[in-house]
Amino acid sequence: MTRIEKIEELEDFDLGMNDFVDTTTKLPVVIAVDVSDSMNWHGGIDNAYLAISSFIDAIRSDATASASVEIAIISFNHEVKSIISFSPVKDIPKLDKLKASGTTNIAKAVDDALDYIEERYNYYQANGIRKKSGWFILLTDCDIDGNSIDSVVQRTTTLINNKKLTMFSIGTGNEVNTEQLKRFNPTKPVLFSPDPEELVPLFEFLSQTAIGYSQVGEGESFQSEPLENRRIEFV
Repeated sequence: MTRIEKIEELEDFDLGMNDFVDTTTKLPVVIAVDVSDSMNWHGGIDNAYLAISSFIDAIRSDATASASVEIAIISFNHEVKSIISFSPVKDIPKLDKLKASGTTNIAKAVDDALDYIEERYNYYQANGIRKKSGWFILLTDCDIDGNSIDSVVQRTTTLINNKKLTMFSIGTGNEVNTEQLKRFNPTKPVLFSPDPEELVPLFEFLSQTAIGYSQVGEGESFQSEPLENRRIEFV
C-alpha cells in the first residue's frame, strides 16, 4: 500500500464521535439575582457577587460535581438579563461585577428562570442525557407585591409538587417580604440573611449540598449537612 492509499484509508475511517453519549447525570441550576437599586444598600450587590462566585468555585473544585452541575445565571431589576447561559461549571469564566439599579420585576425573573430550566430539560431529553430535578436559587431583597406573583407562584408550586424542581428562596436585607417570598415554595423555609455579608457562607452551604447531591445515584436518598450559622434565619 502506498503512502497516498494509507492517507485515503485513514480519511475514510470514521471514529463515530457522533455516537458518543454524555453519560453524566446532569443537575441544572438557575441562579436569579436581584440587581435592583436597593441591592446597593449595605453592600448587598457586592456580597451577592462574592456569594455566587464562591458557589461556582466550590463546585468547580469537585471533579464529579463539575461534570454534573450546569449553571445558568440571570439578573433582574425592571428587566431580566442573561449573565451566563447553561454551561458546565468547568467552562464558566470569571463573572463580571454586578451593578445594581432600577426597580424590581420579580415575577418576570421567576417566569424566565423556569423557562430556562424547562428548555434545558427538553435539551437533555432530545439528546438522551440523564438529569436530576433542577435547582432554582432566587436571591432578592425586595418587598414583593403579592398580587404580582400569583401566576408564577402557581407555576413554581406545580413543578415542585411534581418533583421537577427544587427551589431555594433567599431573602437579604431588612425590606424583603419573607411571607410573600415563601409562597414560591411552601415546602421549604425561606433562607433569610439580614446581613448581606452572610450570603457567602450561605452559598458555600448550597454548593456543598449541590456537590453531595450530584454524587447520589438514582433511587438513593441524600441528607445535606446542617447549616450552622445563627445569623441566617429559616422563616
